[in-house]
Amino acid sequence: MAIPPIPHIPDELQKGVSVVVETKYGPIKGGRTTNGASVFLEVPYALPPVRFQDPKPLPPDYRYEDKDYIYETKHCVQPSNDGQGAATAPADRKGYGEPSEDPLFVNIACHSSSKPGANLPVKVYIHGGFLQFGSPHGLSSQSQYVAESRKEIHINIGYRLSVLGFLACDEPKIDGNFGFKDQWLALQWISENIASFGGDPSNIQLSGLSAGAHAVHQILHHLSHLPPGQNSPFRSAHLQSNAMMTIPKTPLELRQSFQALCRALNLDPNAPDILETLRDPAKVPIKAMMKVIETDEVGVEHGTYRGCFDGNWIPTTPDPMTWQRSGALARALREKGVKSISIGDLSEEWYLYAIAHPVQGPQDVFPNILRYFPRPVVEKLVKKYQTLPSTATIDESMRHMGEILSDGQVHIPVRMFARDFQQAGFPILRYTIRWTPEQLRPKGWVTHATDRCFWALRIPSMNYPQMKKAIEWLDAFDKEIAALEQQGKPTHGLDEALTMQEDQSIVWAEDKRWAELMNIAKILPGES
Repeated sequence: MAIPPIPHIPDELQKGVSVVVETKYGPIKGGRTTNGASVFLEVPYALPPVRFQDPKPLPPDYRYEDKDYIYETKHCVQPSNDGQGAATAPADRKGYGEPSEDPLFVNIACHSSSKPGANLPVKVYIHGGFLQFGSPHGLSSQSQYVAESRKEIHINIGYRLSVLGFLACDEPKIDGNFGFKDQWLALQWISENIASFGGDPSNIQLSGLSAGAHAVHQILHHLSHLPPGQNSPFRSAHLQSNAMMTIPKTPLELRQSFQALCRALNLDPNAPDILETLRDPAKVPIKAMMKVIETDEVGVEHGTYRGCFDGNWIPTTPDPMTWQRSGALARALREKGVKSISIGDLSEEWYLYAIAHPVQGPQDVFPNILRYFPRPVVEKLVKKYQTLPSTATIDESMRHMGEILSDGQVHIPVRMFARDFQQAGFPILRYTIRWTPEQLRPKGWVTHATDRCFWALRIPSMNYPQMKKAIEWLDAFDKEIAALEQQGKPTHGLDEALTMQEDQSIVWAEDKRWAELMNIAKILPGES
């Protein structure tokens, strides 16, 4: 069935109705949606960032601007070559606003009863998009419906993307991981300020989809190494369709990407003032930077900017995957106050990964996988799959890339994560979704991100029976998490997952891909 255009939050506000919250930075004036939820859009959690520098928190004397926080005015500037989002209107992916180098804000949706002292559960969401694309204004994650229906507070985090969020190099020294640091600062702001909105700072869940789930995994590692006395700003975590599969690239490995960017901009990467030049919008307009990325002038292998293994954001010894396999990550998180973690995937993730990047034939598969993993890992990974003949069609090549990427980005790391936490006795829930509403599936596939209608309870996108099934799924999920936290340990086997079946039944079912995927994982460092 066709879905009519769906309004954004600013389109469905009650006219003339304001909601004011008093914070330590002064009052914030939001609005109320037609379903009763109170909403506050683009609330800053940090000072405007400087290119390729860590974010800075709001100082004690900061005061919020006297205005209505009810508009979508901006989103992080980003490349336009978003293959996964090609079928979605740009405004529905990024919001109504203009590109900006300052996306350090949160969008907040509160149940209509919310007020200081209400102590409502808080759900924080980090949007996906390969760490290159997206926005907290993305329509599929606007959360006024789930906040009102579930009597919760939902918060979407904005952060720096692509080159602004993740450029890194050893010489010259660029620390990288700026987007992750943005998210961490946002979590600290939420923990310190959400009580003013009626939220319970001791009951915060951190979640993320795709790149957002990868970010949650990174944040869990960062949290686990904090000094004694610094505890978690969230109670639980939920990783949707992604996790870290292997060690990120080092600053030395990323030097080539830095140099490729400079050369594409006709700059000398070895110039003594190269960082000063890159940081100056007058010398390097952001549009020029985006152009050389989205046209692949920097080279296919160098046009995707991700986390950096620099020893600062996450320690290098032991490396994060060794730390996780040993059980030390799970034990440290328990000590920091994390009570449970959930992680899961969808049955046909491959389709959205197949359309992520331009592919003209089998020769394009390998360089596109190099965007995400170190070369030694990619060389071993592709050998675990059937080799395509040189005569393979575009569709065959796209499917091949989609299957490898979805296994490497989603199916394998999700299972490794669940294994490592379960073996450490940590309360972890793994799930699989094999049905999503038919009208939301590209070409019929139950693929990546089509479950967002469940987690954000996107009522306008579903018919009534589908909405009831989404609520049933959320109820079952919350019940399992509560049981996990009560028992304080895993309750099911490694090869079992809470499953939304094709017939829409919700059961614990056997994972039929467990052995196959864990066999592929043996190519990874430390897994043989």
